Amino acid sequence: MIKYTWGLAAIALIIWPHAVFAKECWALSNLKGQAAFSDEGYKFQNDGYSKPMVLCFAGEAGSVSGDDTTLMKFGDSTLAGAATNNGVVLFEVYQIDRTHKKVLFTKSRIVPPNIISVFSPMVGAFVGDVIKLSD
Repeated sequence: MIKYTWGLAAIALIIWPHAVFAKECWALSNLKGQAAFSDEGYKFQNDGYSKPMVLCFAGEAGSVSGDDTTLMKFGDSTLAGAATNNGVVLFEVYQIDRTHKKVLFTKSRIVPPNIISVFSPMVGAFVGDVIKLSD
């Protein structure tokens, strides 16, 4: 009986962290939309992301490959976050439309006038394709 109990405890310890830190991941591709940049007079123009990304929900947070913004989970299908770097402030929201198998992505960035940055202030909205990766 003791060996059996220890065996169950060992299995529980192996399974428990995976349940707590379980990830749900999606492959994102073909993000296309419109963006407006301050250095181009905030005129909306076609824009997009050519590199595929992977979005993962994990607990109360999540991540997107190639994106170092700290993201929090809202509901079952939304990640949102903000990042600041030397006065530059960025906001991003990723949402998975599970019914239509699409990702909705919005991004805005402000750069104060006294900051020298390679990035200009901008706003953008994009829609892309998603495929759920196996759990």
